[in-house]
Amino acid sequence: MQWKGRRGSNNVEDRRSSTARVGGSGGGIGVNLIMMIASKFGIKGVVVAIIGVVILWGLGVVDPSQLLQGGGSTSAPSGPVVESAEEKELYEFVSVVLAGTEEVWTEEFARHGLKYVPPKLIVYRGVVQTACGGGSAAMGPFYCPGDEKVYIDLKFYDELAKTFRAPGDFAQAYVIAHEIGHHVQKLLGTSAKVSAMRGRPDYNQYSVRLELQADYLAGVWANHS
Repeated sequence: MQWKGRRGSNNVEDRRSSTARVGGSGGGIGVNLIMMIASKFGIKGVVVAIIGVVILWGLGVVDPSQLLQGGGSTSAPSGPVVESAEEKELYEFVSVVLAGTEEVWTEEFARHGLKYVPPKLIVYRGVVQTACGGGSAAMGPFYCPGDEKVYIDLKFYDELAKTFRAPGDFAQAYVIAHEIGHHVQKLLGTSAKVSAMRGRPDYNQYSVRLELQADYLAGVWANHS
């Protein structure tokens, strides 16, 4: 990707020096299990595992939010941000990618007589508090519809390259575009429609489709960018 020298977004918030506490009893079992599956079976194994969790969620057997949260009470680093040259470049990179999604979706919404309201992208380290509860780096990048913000710990990109074997600028950008896709779903009311189906026999199918559609929306960004 040719991204250097392009405009960065004004909607990036740096919380890497903030202190946050996250409590829970889940122990991060689900995330650790997924990481283990990824190391042994690759991305296909992860996809199968995620679909399995969605099915169990629909049956009321598991609560994904509990699986994702780490156990005990942990705190994020505090004090001034100290970053390596590599981390500084990643921070600039996500800002440029976010700006690109803003341009694409502002234009696409306008074509349909709608106004696109861009989300904030929060860069943090370790753990973070959100309107959806506590988040941690082990969860990977995620979107919180409660505050309409995307959260990312830049160390995730190490996992993306080493564990998931998906290095490179495009793979890194696509992850952000996928989460922005969830924001688009929120703005268009798609997420609310799927959420209202909870308890129906076909709810699991639509939960999976919601994720696939977020991938499609990331593809829309890729096509226009």
